[in-house]
Amino acid sequence: MWYKIDFDKLILLLLPTFLRKPVLFGYIRALIAPISSLHYKWSVMRNDNLKKLSYNSQRCYLRGALNDKFDPDLRRITLERTLRMEQSYIYTPAENMDVYLGVMWLQPEFNYANSNVDFLVNVPRDIMNVKLNEIVATVDFYVLAGKQYQIISI
Repeated sequence: MWYKIDFDKLILLLLPTFLRKPVLFGYIRALIAPISSLHYKWSVMRNDNLKKLSYNSQRCYLRGALNDKFDPDLRRITLERTLRMEQSYIYTPAENMDVYLGVMWLQPEFNYANSNVDFLVNVPRDIMNVKLNEIVATVDFYVLAGKQYQIISI
């Protein structure tokens, strides 16, 4: 690969053989140290960007990105869809309708069909307390425009 450079070897190859002394080699190595440092920072940033680009907004990849970054050992972060349930309404006395509720279970607002939430991100409480802002930034980076989500601690 053209971007993997061994600067010590490069210094030795570019020096004429009669100048290859330890003092001169150390001096040139000190002169090249800032370039070597910049090259190392660039290669670390390149690897991070390649890792970031290997994910996308699909559920499996987004879950993998979150688990790789925040919970690499236990991998407890999950994504799930909302239930999209129809709401049952209670009539007012002015409507003169019978009030029979039957059996009703109350659901969180995001589980109903008319909510804006498209999917849920389930995050363990210990991770969420420490890194909530980073989780939000990561999900915002990968999620498609127009999709809404809600983070829930489990």
